[in-house]
Amino acid sequence: MTHTESNIVLFSITLCWASSYIFMKNIPNSMSTFAYLTITTGIASIILGIVFFKRLMEFNREILLKSFLMAVILCGNLIFERLGVASIPASTASFISSLNIVIVPIILLFFRKKPSKNNLLGIAFILAGLAFTSGIKLGRSINIGAIYMVISCFFMASYIIAIDIYTKNCNPLLLGVGQMFFTTLIAFLLWAFDDPRTFASIHYTKVLLANIFLLAFFAKAYAYIMLMYSQKYANPISVTVIASTEPIVTMVLAILIPSSFGSTESFTLVKFVGALLIAFGAFCAGTNFLDKKGVKSIEGDTVSL
Repeated sequence: MTHTESNIVLFSITLCWASSYIFMKNIPNSMSTFAYLTITTGIASIILGIVFFKRLMEFNREILLKSFLMAVILCGNLIFERLGVASIPASTASFISSLNIVIVPIILLFFRKKPSKNNLLGIAFILAGLAFTSGIKLGRSINIGAIYMVISCFFMASYIIAIDIYTKNCNPLLLGVGQMFFTTLIAFLLWAFDDPRTFASIHYTKVLLANIFLLAFFAKAYAYIMLMYSQKYANPISVTVIASTEPIVTMVLAILIPSSFGSTESFTLVKFVGALLIAFGAFCAGTNFLDKKGVKSIEGDTVSL
């Protein structure tokens, strides 16, 4: 996979995750977070198991262990994401999730990898865009949903860096399939502990099933497997820069998608300005005009897009 192909795949993943916030809003609050996670990742696991059945025999102890560790981090991300989306508008949740553009570089500093000048400039503009569109203002109480989304960001940032480390030495396909299986298992155990009735406790409707299958196929099965492949050829900051455009896509979809598939939202000038700032920030972080030679980390890895 070339660098350009990797970026195209990452944009497709961003589109899947951006739209997922819309469809998650159509999941009833009566459905527990553990139930949502179990069913969506469970369906994704079945899909992946059928498609890649012949590859399942290639699992070994190392891949299983790394898949399990990634599943634990992913569970934390998805659980708090679901709690956050249930409490705040889809576009706001997506904007807050873009805080990974700040969290990932901070964590990378512990691995002695520094962001480039363009990365830093882009991060500044993206943060300004988030300030315009997040709905969080000084002097006002912070919605608990926003706090959940921030916690989810820390899990996601850790997850992105874990993928960067593990996919360099392990088969990304097996890691993706393995983590989805373990995520389903962990979520089901938590669900069974929370509500022993599990599947019998859910009121199944056509709208619920439609949203569940859309989320399972695109936001779970496709997105996480392709993330494994693309990040094998990209660095964590590149991933977060492209993902930072997610709020723009979510904002557009939240306005255009009819309420039967997700809650529609209004368009405002403030959101438009924020979207422009985020887009410009992503452009800055994805280029090297401040340093034509590129900025390298202490280990010699270029961390700009």
